[in-house]
Amino acid sequence: MRLADKVAIITGGGSGIGEATARLFAREGAAVMVADINGTAARAVAAAISAAGGRATWAETDVTAGPSVEVMVRTTLADFGRLDVLFNNAGIEAFGTVVETDEATWERTFAVHVRGTYLCSKYAIPAMIAGQRGGAVINVSSVAGLIGLPRMSAYSAAKGAIISLTRAMAVDFAPDGIRVNCIAPGTTMTPLGKRLIEHDTPEMLERRLSRYPLHRFGQPEEIAHGVLFLASDESSYATGMCLTLDGGLTAV
Repeated sequence: MRLADKVAIITGGGSGIGEATARLFAREGAAVMVADINGTAARAVAAAISAAGGRATWAETDVTAGPSVEVMVRTTLADFGRLDVLFNNAGIEAFGTVVETDEATWERTFAVHVRGTYLCSKYAIPAMIAGQRGGAVINVSSVAGLIGLPRMSAYSAAKGAIISLTRAMAVDFAPDGIRVNCIAPGTTMTPLGKRLIEHDTPEMLERRLSRYPLHRFGQPEEIAHGVLFLASDESSYATGMCLTLDGGLTAV
């Protein structure tokens, strides 16, 4: 039980990496707040965790709206009494060059990824400090925030901003016992990842796979285990880092 007696908030917890992480955290002893803008999906994941003997609650949460995020944190504290881990996982896809991307898409991409990470951290970190003067925040960046990928300008810029925000937060809250790290997954077979490749021809798919030394895409459960490491006491000396989980893509 690597997270015994811990309480975690997971945004975007209704599917993909968020769902896999919520289920893994619960198996490792954590009580989990499953938060998602899709309340039906969040409720279903929380119900599945509870049915398997874990502890979970859920909230329909818009991470771009402060009042919604505040309710998410308050509900977590009301249900479980404390907060130890925040996994800022909520995200959306956005494709296009800077010429092709309209302003609304650009603003929405930054709102979900960057403002969402900011708001969730803004309301969660004080609860960690007040409760036990310690905790772990894990943000989700991407290999798109580390290297140039075609037609992903807004997404890449937002994910790069999350890496910088992670480092700034790590420095700010280290004196309070809060560790802040991020992960940078490669293509992962989440609903978002599957949409990325659904129109690929076999030749296009092979070209994509050829960029990965492991010659395959990631699975949500594999990414979740990286998040678990950063949430657990096993990473007690890690803060301000970006853990790359990309099948070797950025090593080439």
